[in-house]
Amino acid sequence: MKEILTILNEECAEVIQCSAKLQRFGVNDEKNQKKLEAELGDVMAMILILNYYGMVEHTAIEKQIKRKLKKLKRFSQIECIDEVLKEL
Repeated sequence: MKEILTILNEECAEVIQCSAKLQRFGVNDEKNQKKLEAELGDVMAMILILNYYGMVEHTAIEKQIKRKLKKLKRFSQIECIDEVLKEL
């Protein structure tokens, strides 16, 4: 389990780095968009592994996603929240 969590930490750090580069170089930077997609995929892979070993539950994660989207709708200026919620 320690190895899984270590890799998760590393992947999350790489997502942060990609996000920072998009902020720095512009959100339309195709190269950094592709890197962000890859790193997010890596994080999602680790979530699937955590789910497999029972460390997290997919249904609990889905509930939290809905909670977070509702909170963002209330406290952020992100405009697509209703559409994203409909897709769940």
